[in-house]
Amino acid sequence: MNKILFCTPIPCSLELGGSKVVVELAEEMQQIGWDCQIVSPADFPRPQNNVAPYEVFHENLRSYLLKHAHKFDVIDYDHAYLPFSRKEFNSSPLYVARSVLLTHHLSRITIPEPINAKSLIGSVVHYRAKVRHLNKWLSRAQKTVEEADIVNVSSDDDKAELCRHNIDPRKIVAIPYGISASRRSLFDQVSGALPQQPIIAFVGTFDFRKGARDFPSIVRTVIGAIPHAQFRLIGTKGLFSSEAEIRRFFPVAMQKNIEIVMRCKPEDIPDLLSTCSAGVFPSYVEGMPFGIIEMLAASVPVVAYNSPGAATMLPSRYLVARGDARGAGRRLVDLLSCKETLGDERIWANKYSQSFTWCRSAELTSKIYLSHIKRKAAHERSIQKQA
Repeated sequence: MNKILFCTPIPCSLELGGSKVVVELAEEMQQIGWDCQIVSPADFPRPQNNVAPYEVFHENLRSYLLKHAHKFDVIDYDHAYLPFSRKEFNSSPLYVARSVLLTHHLSRITIPEPINAKSLIGSVVHYRAKVRHLNKWLSRAQKTVEEADIVNVSSDDDKAELCRHNIDPRKIVAIPYGISASRRSLFDQVSGALPQQPIIAFVGTFDFRKGARDFPSIVRTVIGAIPHAQFRLIGTKGLFSSEAEIRRFFPVAMQKNIEIVMRCKPEDIPDLLSTCSAGVFPSYVEGMPFGIIEMLAASVPVVAYNSPGAATMLPSRYLVARGDARGAGRRLVDLLSCKETLGDERIWANKYSQSFTWCRSAELTSKIYLSHIKRKAAHERSIQKQA
């Protein structure tokens, strides 16, 4: 049985996208014969002096692999958390840098910040610190992917961006994410019938990368044409920890049109989406957003920005230019205004979502990893013969 070590800098939870990938993929790969182990910040001493665990995860992981790397056939780790020479580590395992959210995109894509006097002053004061912070993470990510045997990404957008950063395309694999069979059965129970009231869903944390600043314009555009339309924001807790903080983004006149579900269990999402007609996902950059996959699985067609992640998941009819909040709102109005078209698009969304499964992702991952393990072993045997 082949052994694989998954390494995540984020606490293991199905509610956190970064570690959700690792947890669900490990479960599927276990079922097809792999011996899977996960290491996360919980496995290392808690850092002192209020240092965030992710800030020291790369050093903790380095120490861990120096002791234990030889026990595994594959080591699968985040693409920004092993920025060290491969010569330090045991050469036997296959080293795979995995990107859930590719840091390299942030060298070209600017995330809009809030517009008010306090934030503008803060942007000026902290600009250089932010640039240094971003450059630090870009440097770590570049070094990590350069040293890896394989770079595992979730979309062609990620692959193209890595190629722009001079990473050999032959060592980049793009494997999409999916929904587990057990969760898929919950989505299959959602009726494809058109809900009576126009409710627009969003699944994801409410933060600036995912379009927090753009939401008021989207809502304003939709309710200007459809006054009784509602927006249901699901799983928003993250950057903002209270509903009140999120509601401050929306004018008083919009409050009655906004429903906020701060936290929910993964198994509750199908029910929350069951009465939604359409979805919106105004994110500026993603890997492969689970929010879109889950909305599609609940027969909810999604309008999104033409940004990394969504751009390779959705057809052009659902995409608007990054940052075009009004355009997203108008596209939603067009979708909601024709019941026949909306009904057809809901059927399409459900069928299309069925191509995203963790079973398929795990099988493809296994095939690629085993192929590289075999090739690596043959290469090492060749070197030994020459010696």
